Amino acid sequence: MMTRFIQLFLFFALLMLVPVGIVLAQEKVEEGDFIAGPTIEFETGEVSHGLGPIPEKKEEAVSGNSEVTIIEDKYAGMYVEPTLQNISKLYWKKEALTLDTDKAIDNFMLINECDIYEKFYRDDFEWMRIREAGRKMLEETKDSFPYKFKMLIPIDLGRYDLLRGGFPLINKTAFKDLRRVEIGGNSNNKPMCGKEGIIKHYPRNLILILNKPFSYDFVDLDEHIAQAFIIRRKYEKIKRPKELMTKRYDRLAFARVRITFSDYQGETRGSDNFPLGIMFGKLDGIDIFEDAGEKRMLTSLDYK
Repeated sequence: MMTRFIQLFLFFALLMLVPVGIVLAQEKVEEGDFIAGPTIEFETGEVSHGLGPIPEKKEEAVSGNSEVTIIEDKYAGMYVEPTLQNISKLYWKKEALTLDTDKAIDNFMLINECDIYEKFYRDDFEWMRIREAGRKMLEETKDSFPYKFKMLIPIDLGRYDLLRGGFPLINKTAFKDLRRVEIGGNSNNKPMCGKEGIIKHYPRNLILILNKPFSYDFVDLDEHIAQAFIIRRKYEKIKRPKELMTKRYDRLAFARVRITFSDYQGETRGSDNFPLGIMFGKLDGIDIFEDAGEKRMLTSLDYK
């Protein structure tokens, strides 16, 4: 029995090392609102100012060659995707939950340790021991849970503007006076460890309240980098997400929006009457990629 609990503690310690999807942004539902939708899936194949505060522009090529168009991604691996697992950890990080709530412990196990939950939850006495092990794990590790998240949003670039030095965002992919963002794209009807619908204490998606509204409708880009991008889009077959098959995006690109969450502010209900967690946060920056795999960066902006 003691060996089993040692294994359980070691298993919990590895939770933070598990890489966790890409989210698809849907159209704005009303002024200042934005919804990050479900995970993007791909067909087989190959690819790939209007912002409030003045950004710092980062377009250093990996080598010193000005013709190199692959930009160093300084934030690779620093931001996590808004999966339910990561969102559940965010609630603990931001003290939305307390350690004396048994159901919060149980449902954390349901979300993050489905195999253990399914095997032991119906064994009352064994589960009491596992719950206490989970409670202790959360007490010791919750402060290290992630609170920096990313959204990967498809955008469409228009014709290059020589005077402004960049691409306008077209086909309703620009951001206009964004204040609230619905993050997650986790379906409330999709079973989680066999459970559909509401998981008590853990809204599957979030409403992010930005500390200041922002707009983004133009990608500043060096002419040489832009020229190489245009040629690749003209001659290379694009690995297009299934959700975008009906979208006429001739110059498909992807905006990785980097966010830092600050405070938990309770719950509300979405248009589907399912709960949404409310979080305050700030926009750290936006990175533009040619591909959804975040391998070919075109440019990177940081916000002060």
